[in-house]
Amino acid sequence: MFALKKALGALLMPLPVAMLILVCGGIAWYLGRRRLARSLLIGAVLLLFICSIGPVGNALLGPLEYCYPATLDASALIPAPRYVVVLGAGFSPRKGLPVTAALEPEAVVRIAEGLRLLRQLNGARLIVSGGSVDGHPPSAYGYALAATQLGVPSSAVVVVDGGRDTGAEIRAIHSIVGGAPVLLVTSAAHMRRAMAYSARVGLRAIPAPTGNRTRPEEPWSLRAFFLPSASSLRKTEVALHEYLGLLALRLNLA
Repeated sequence: MFALKKALGALLMPLPVAMLILVCGGIAWYLGRRRLARSLLIGAVLLLFICSIGPVGNALLGPLEYCYPATLDASALIPAPRYVVVLGAGFSPRKGLPVTAALEPEAVVRIAEGLRLLRQLNGARLIVSGGSVDGHPPSAYGYALAATQLGVPSSAVVVVDGGRDTGAEIRAIHSIVGGAPVLLVTSAAHMRRAMAYSARVGLRAIPAPTGNRTRPEEPWSLRAFFLPSASSLRKTEVALHEYLGLLALRLNLA
């Protein structure tokens, strides 16, 4: 089921959909359906263009990223969380490279935020999460290595390495902390889905989003509308991935 969900999620992104439309256009051209082929070609180009401009990516991703405010001062929270939880992201260690290079950029941002919050809470423990994906070691191992190399005692780090998706991670964390309040650290775009899973299993999660890709008051410009970019396409992809995940959660498919 995990592999199926991952494959479907990848296939429903703008670039694979556009490529599929182009293939269909090529088949239509070969069969002599030139008008249909031209329509499919134009549709594929328009799809990629629309998904690659800033206003579209920001409009899709912004509501997800600012669904919950950031936690700036964890010491002011009442009751004080006993755990800081960092949800998993990619980890692919390579010989001769530090752990900060082995962790994906998104993972580096998450663990950095987790450590920032941990330093504000006396006696709290760090729970690092994330299982093995695509044959790589669990991201929880990368987090734990980064945390200890940055000065966190190994006794204060709890490794949860069994969950390969958000739901499995949240369930595993809840089985450890029970009813204790936790600060939940993940990417801002992912926080809405993570909180929905937490509510489902009864995890007392306090959202601590980080890694925002958008700004609430993005400056308007004609260039943003007419100049597509890979970064804007990535914003659209992240947003669509999260909306598909929320839909699957609502339909009890996740």
